Amino acid sequence: MTLSSGHLDFNRGSLVYQTNGAGAPIVFLHGFALDMAMWVAQFRHFGRKNCAVRYDLRGFGRSSLPSGAYDHCADLAALLDHLALKRPLLVGLSLGANIALRFAAERPDRVAGIVLASPGLPGHVWTEERPPDAARAIGKARGVEAARAFWGSHPIFASLAAYPSARAEVMRMLAGYSGWHWREDDVQAPAAPIIDRLETIATPALVLSGGLDVTGYRDIADVLARRLPNARLVRYPDCGHMLTMERPDAVNAEIAAFAAKLPAA
Repeated sequence: MTLSSGHLDFNRGSLVYQTNGAGAPIVFLHGFALDMAMWVAQFRHFGRKNCAVRYDLRGFGRSSLPSGAYDHCADLAALLDHLALKRPLLVGLSLGANIALRFAAERPDRVAGIVLASPGLPGHVWTEERPPDAARAIGKARGVEAARAFWGSHPIFASLAAYPSARAEVMRMLAGYSGWHWREDDVQAPAAPIIDRLETIATPALVLSGGLDVTGYRDIADVLARRLPNARLVRYPDCGHMLTMERPDAVNAEIAAFAAKLPAA
C-alpha cells in the first residue's frame, strides 16, 4: 500500500482517510477539535516501513458531522475492514487515546497494541472541571466562537509556546473545527465504563504523558500505567498535552521501539 487518500461511507456519514507505505499497520487517532493533520510527523516517519493510516474522526476535519447515533469504535472497525487491516497498532492522543483504549477492551482480537498519548479516561474523577466539559458549557451558553477562544487559550496548550511551529499548526486546526460538539447534544452510542475493567485489558500498552500537561491528564496516565496489566509509562518532562507534536522525533522512537516488540499479526 502506497500513499493514497479515500473515504469510507458508513453509518449515514463519510470518513476521510489517508494511507502511506506498506508493512505492519499503524492507525493514528487524533485529539478533540483537531484532525488528522496533527499526525504529519508520524505519518511520514512510519510510512517508510509500515502501513501508516490516519483519518478524521466523525465530526472533525473533512469527515461528516454526526447525523444520528454513532460510535467511534464502530467507525474504526469499519475502516479496518475497508482497508483489510489485521491487528494494527493503534496510536491515539487524548480523545483518540480514549477510542484506542475502548477498542482494545471491546475488540482485543483486532488490535496488536495501543499507544495512549495524553489519554483521557471516561469515569475518572477530576479535581477540577474536565477541559472538554468546560468548553462545551461555554459553547452552549455563549456560542461556538466563545468556546473556541476558551479552548485555544486553555492551559492544556500552554506548553506549545515553546514549540512555535507545533502551536501554529494546532491553532490552524482549532480555527478549522466546526464547533459541532460545542453547540449540539452529542449522540454517541452509550458504552460501558472502561475505568471499571482496566485490569481485564491485556493488550500491550504504551502510555505517554507530558510533565507540563494539566494535572488531570497526568493523573489519568498514572492510573492507566498502574492498572493496565501490560502497560509502560513514559513521561516527557518538557512537554504538555500535545507531546506528539512537540517532540515528534523522541515520540516516534518510543513508538517504534514499542512496535518492534509486539507479536506479528
